[in-house]
Amino acid sequence: MSWAEIYPWRSPEAGAPIIRQVYDQVRDAIMSGALKPGGRLPSSRDFAARLGVARASVVAAYEQLLAEGYAAARGGSGTYVSEDLSGVAELRPAVVEMSRAPPSVPARVRDLDELALPEPRPEARLFATGRTLLDARAFDAWSRSTRRALRTLGPVHFGYSDPRGDAELRAAIADYLRAARGVTCTPDQVIVTAGAQHAVDVAVRVLLKAGDKVWSEDPGYLATRHALVSAGAEVSYVPVDRFGMVVAAGVAAAPDAKVACVTPSHQYPLGVTLSMGRRLELLAWARDAGAWIIEDDYASEFRYDGPPLASLQSLDGGERVIYVGTLNKALFPGLRLGYAVVPQALA
Repeated sequence: MSWAEIYPWRSPEAGAPIIRQVYDQVRDAIMSGALKPGGRLPSSRDFAARLGVARASVVAAYEQLLAEGYAAARGGSGTYVSEDLSGVAELRPAVVEMSRAPPSVPARVRDLDELALPEPRPEARLFATGRTLLDARAFDAWSRSTRRALRTLGPVHFGYSDPRGDAELRAAIADYLRAARGVTCTPDQVIVTAGAQHAVDVAVRVLLKAGDKVWSEDPGYLATRHALVSAGAEVSYVPVDRFGMVVAAGVAAAPDAKVACVTPSHQYPLGVTLSMGRRLELLAWARDAGAWIIEDDYASEFRYDGPPLASLQSLDGGERVIYVGTLNKALFPGLRLGYAVVPQALA
């Protein structure tokens, strides 16, 4: 086999750096069996001349091959294909066969594909969900606040922090929730997440095992269903009417459910509010069944007819409710800041 066949040189226009191209060519020749274990590689000077590249590029590629064990140096003799790769030829048929067949996709992933949310359309500007108004004044105010905060940072802020989130941020969230939503909590009960959906996902993975029964609103937020299906839960879809989730229907379908996921303040997508009677009914069921309620306080900031109802968490005293929220709707989605308030037993 000629050098041209072993090293079908890719041009400098191939996209990858020259060093990477040389490395890939030699590695591919080794893995394909074109270069046998123990075979001598051309000298860096000759190889560079054949390829028309700088010798330093070949030397750097050889050093990478040596570091990864594809090649071995013999003092005064040159560089050789590693003897430890004698099993590569036996692996090649299996590798080729595997490459022809697409990888199998786990059933759980296929289930999630069926529930997948549509891709956002970049041209949709008016009446788009989940967006906030960010004019120049708001952007300038946020920029000033960010710069001011950055000036206060010290070495302690660049180390490993509490996995629940920054202590000052958790304290600020706890103060805000007590004042705005009547949530009963301490900073130790607050867990900072990348958004409300992240908080829901963490909660269901902590609370559920595969096969556990759960309630989910119907219609409801698809991403919540994603989290439940991904956790392997058996989902009962509980209808929603003008008073919110029909708790009696949930009890009839799955009285032994471990978790109920609800959006009581502003049901998604219908926008109704869970009535006080239904709230008390749901809390009573959770208490009697030993179940948990994941309260996604979606859009609780936006109420146009009277004051908002108290959160489920405040009515329950925090014993059976995991309260989930986000600052992304009030500020801007790119903030990616959410939180979960968990009972003391889970904190």
